[in-house]
Amino acid sequence: MINTNEITNNKFVIFMSAAFLAAYIPLSIAGIAYKNGNTLLFMFLFRVVAILIPLAAVLIAKLPFKKLGWKPKFSFKYFIFALIGPQLLSWLGAALFFIFNREAFGVSMDGILAMIPSDIASMTGMADIDPYPYLGVMTVMSLTVIPISQILPSLGEEAGWRGVMYPFLKTKLGPVAGKLAGGALWGIWHWPLVILGSYFYEGEYFGKPVLGPVVICIALCAFGILIDYVYERTGCIWIPSLMHASMNASAMPVLLILKSGYQDLSILGPSCFGLIGVLPVIVVAVILLVKGGAKKTA
Repeated sequence: MINTNEITNNKFVIFMSAAFLAAYIPLSIAGIAYKNGNTLLFMFLFRVVAILIPLAAVLIAKLPFKKLGWKPKFSFKYFIFALIGPQLLSWLGAALFFIFNREAFGVSMDGILAMIPSDIASMTGMADIDPYPYLGVMTVMSLTVIPISQILPSLGEEAGWRGVMYPFLKTKLGPVAGKLAGGALWGIWHWPLVILGSYFYEGEYFGKPVLGPVVICIALCAFGILIDYVYERTGCIWIPSLMHASMNASAMPVLLILKSGYQDLSILGPSCFGLIGVLPVIVVAVILLVKGGAKKTA
């Protein structure tokens, strides 16, 4: 892990400027592309281009890139927590959401098909797939193949956020305020997707367009505490990258259990980025904060 004495104020300003200003261009175009149904362009600009910019910002600011914790340090319990934790909390949040919104529950392919260009969906025959076995397959994949395969893309953000931004803010603001500020900034980084593309929160949800940007900051504040926890404990950048990937993957199966026509409720759930869906994550995050977090690994 980087010694925070090596992150000077000037270098941090350069890092943040590069991480945000450079990323806002592809993120804004990606948001517009998503809004217009151009999923392939959205995926390329967001999942390939934008997420690598925080990592590039570490190099641009001439920060000690080699000290981010590249040497794998395998810890079974933190590996399992990073892989399984977001999944369990996501399903708990989805269950909580449907307790209050029972009429919105229904297994269908509508949520998945909404994210795929119609021509690709018709070519692959996805519209004819039975959603029940597909839900089972997606659940298993979100616990295994998808997070493992997405470690490298997630690494692009983790190198910047947990590797540089969180340590600096925790030093300047204190461990609790630093983590909360880091989570808020992480959420703000996603704002072009939320505002321009209605990504994360579909439909004409209550409080649009103001509430969505606020809720994504709340959700990522909570997740950021969990992800930073495993980085503090292991000192290995691969473990938070795995948890980040698992967090993203955990939202995929729940797309299959929200009835068509209920997208206006997406600000609440059932995904782990909704106000109700994220409640279990917030509970765990508060517990970690109350415990005082973890000692940094040298």
